[in-house]
Amino acid sequence: MHAASVWNSLEVVKLVIGGMVPVAVAVLAAVFSRALKRAENRQWFSQKLVEKRIELLTAALPDLNDLFCYFTWVGNWKELSPPEVLLRKRRLDRLFHANSPFFSTSAVVAYDAFISVLFKTFVAPGSSAQLRTGLTSQHGNRVKAFTEYWEATWDAMFTHEADRTPPDVIKRRYQSLTAVLGSEIGTQPAPKAASR
Repeated sequence: MHAASVWNSLEVVKLVIGGMVPVAVAVLAAVFSRALKRAENRQWFSQKLVEKRIELLTAALPDLNDLFCYFTWVGNWKELSPPEVLLRKRRLDRLFHANSPFFSTSAVVAYDAFISVLFKTFVAPGSSAQLRTGLTSQHGNRVKAFTEYWEATWDAMFTHEADRTPPDVIKRRYQSLTAVLGSEIGTQPAPKAASR
């Protein structure tokens, strides 16, 4: 009788273990499925974020390039009036700050660093930002080179020489900004540190 009860106990244990295996497999399958779904959701979100950033950069890059050209006296600088330069700044400010949740903190900081070397803000209450560049340089004369009519009132839109930014500083900030923006969409590795 004792041998029969040991045998029955072994059978019960075998049945319990045999029943636990499918349950354990089902639990592991559910955990794996849930983890896979979370990974798919993260990948979908990342893809949508990159798509949004590409859309925003498609709108921003032409204006960023125009500002770079104007302040470094290259490219189409002769075609832009000071009010058009300020208009580009305002569009970019709105784009970057209204859409800051779509950019990393590094991108917004790099943008602000670039804009700060181009424009002197908070000049006077109700006044527009001033351009941190001059009317003349070794590259030319903005008044004479402008392809349309130059208004005399535009002269006051430029800072005094002490507040102007050298083109090499502008170039470094622009390169830092475009490197960060490139890393935002995966076309460049993330920069190690932003240039000052």
